[in-house]
Amino acid sequence: MDFNLNELNAKPDEELAVLGKTDKTAAAVLISRFSRLVFIKSEIYANSETDSDDLHQEGMLSLLKAIETFDPHKGVKFSTYAEVCIVNRMRSLSKKSVREQSFAERVGEEEAADVLSVEETPESIYFYKEFFSELWKDICSVLSLTELNVLTLCVQGLSYKSTAEKLGMTEKSVDNAMQRARRKIRALMHDTN
Repeated sequence: MDFNLNELNAKPDEELAVLGKTDKTAAAVLISRFSRLVFIKSEIYANSETDSDDLHQEGMLSLLKAIETFDPHKGVKFSTYAEVCIVNRMRSLSKKSVREQSFAERVGEEEAADVLSVEETPESIYFYKEFFSELWKDICSVLSLTELNVLTLCVQGLSYKSTAEKLGMTEKSVDNAMQRARRKIRALMHDTN
């Protein structure tokens, strides 16, 4: 099925999540709707500026994973499901590096919710679609085949153990490949800013 941007923009999150499993444009529209949530949550759970970048990347990966794994038959709204996926991943990463003061102590949840209340326009959705398409091409160009395979499987929801089994690697090799991929993506994001 071919949908134009206006049709996709009018669809509810749950329908876009189902379409987004096979339709890149639908996924891009959904990503654009939730990109602010990922940004705000990464700032809330961050312990330093560099941690914020790491959490943002992990949040975007969690959002992609949420689109892949969302099941509309379970009666849960996609927004709830995606937020839980994103926040759980960020919390687990934040617990690994405890620092002095997080953004959450400086900005309340209510202020963060106000930022999310701005509506998306068709133009901004198109911009995000183009941005993420180009970003994915750039990511593919800097990652080795192993790093790309590991990243793709992890984004699809496979654990390091399952990824290792599927690719015939050790869990440590998978972890190392993900660390290299994160560094390369972080450098790529830094260069584009």
